[in-house]
Parts: sequence; structure tokens; C-alpha cells
Amino acid sequence: MGRMNGLVLSLGALGFGILYLPIIVMIIYSFNAGKLVSVWSGASLKWYASLLENDQLLSAFGTSLLIAVWAATIATIFGICIAVAFVRFGNFRSRLALSAIASAPLVMPEIVTGLSMLLLFIS
Repeated sequence: MGRMNGLVLSLGALGFGILYLPIIVMIIYSFNAGKLVSVWSGASLKWYASLLENDQLLSAFGTSLLIAVWAATIATIFGICIAVAFVRFGNFRSRLALSAIASAPLVMPEIVTGLSMLLLFIS
């Protein structure tokens, strides 16, 4: 069993490496002083300083943050209401429909991606 655990651990480490190594490399290269991504020109915070000077980008970030906070708040309120209905009323007539509506956002991204790929490959 020890050999199998080592294999599982190695494959897990390899999987996490494949997933996280590009992110780590991108973070490291974000501190590059040069304009070329492939050539390291030294460490610098120049790009982060220019990011904080861009008013349009900061405005867009603020708008996105505001929308995210409101969406999370509304989703939490709806989720609590649905959970209370499930617990308090047990088996009611529209429980299946309400459950489908509540779990639809979990499935929608895959459906949209699938339909987009279908349209891409048949045209």
C-alpha cells in the first residue's frame, strides 16, 4: 500500500504542478522591468505603478467590485430563503422545480460553453 500512496502523491503533485506552475511563472514575470515577456530585464514594480495610474481601469475595477458585492448579497439572500423553504416545508409541490432553479447556475457555464463550441465547429 505504501507504493500506491507514493504513486498517488506523485501524480497529485504533478497535477498541481501543471495547474499552478503557469500562474507562478506569470506572477514572477509580472515584476519584469522590460516590455518583452520572454526576456528578463530585472525586477521592478513599474507595471504595478502604471496600473494604479490608469483611471479607466480603476473605475472598471470599482464597478466590477460593486456588481460582485451586490450579486453575492442577492444570491446569499435567495439561497437562505430556498434553504429555509426546503428545511421548514419538507416535501412541497414545487420542491423539484425550486431545486432545479437553485442548481441551474452550477450547470449553465458548461451548457453555454458546449453550445458555443457546437456553433464554432459546425459553422
